[in-house]
Amino acid sequence: MKTQRFLLPSTLLLAAACSSAGYVSPELTTRMNRHQVIAVLPFEVVMAGKPPGGLTSAQLARAEENDSVAFQTALYYSLLNQASANRKHPIRVRIQPADETNRLLEQNGIGIRESWGMSAKSLARVLRVDAVVSTTVHTMRYLSGGESFAIETGLVVVNEVTEGRLAPFLPWSLSTTADIGANCELIDTLDDSVIWQSDMSAATDWRAPPEDIIAGFTHDLAKKFPYRG
Repeated sequence: MKTQRFLLPSTLLLAAACSSAGYVSPELTTRMNRHQVIAVLPFEVVMAGKPPGGLTSAQLARAEENDSVAFQTALYYSLLNQASANRKHPIRVRIQPADETNRLLEQNGIGIRESWGMSAKSLARVLRVDAVVSTTVHTMRYLSGGESFAIETGLVVVNEVTEGRLAPFLPWSLSTTADIGANCELIDTLDDSVIWQSDMSAATDWRAPPEDIIAGFTHDLAKKFPYRG
């Protein structure tokens, strides 16, 4: 059965999310010109709200890792959407599939949580990429519900891409505080230099499906990404 989607104008997305000017390195263009492949790393997840009760520390850690991969998968597909040839200014760099990134990490004994603290240069030897997208997300609650959640989130983004629709936040009753915040960095693996950075925060309605919340957030983040043709 096809899931019902609500189509919202982009102005509502802009009302739901805001971003700072961020940082652009003076060497951004020079460095981007030598990049052929980049990888989106698993997000570092920081719980900003009160952790749910009744869960063990192991269960809480697993929830963070599930969210980590869910956000990573959604951002990968959102960037892939921005790389579409029918866009006026598409992203022009190969983006390593998220499942390939995670498979290479696992094959080299690097867990999701361990990857958060590793340098881009050390990860480059494993992933064989020229730059990595490293993101820390602060959230008021865990969003993922199981092992398949990242895949489901990715399918939501694919659905939005293939049918030409924006992934919505469904902001029926937005709060006045930022429920989700992220710091996203593009790091050159040659020397661990941050060459582009963006901060984004959003207030969202937690009644919305979690995969839509993540898809909408990463959709807005991907719209600002460099490597444009």
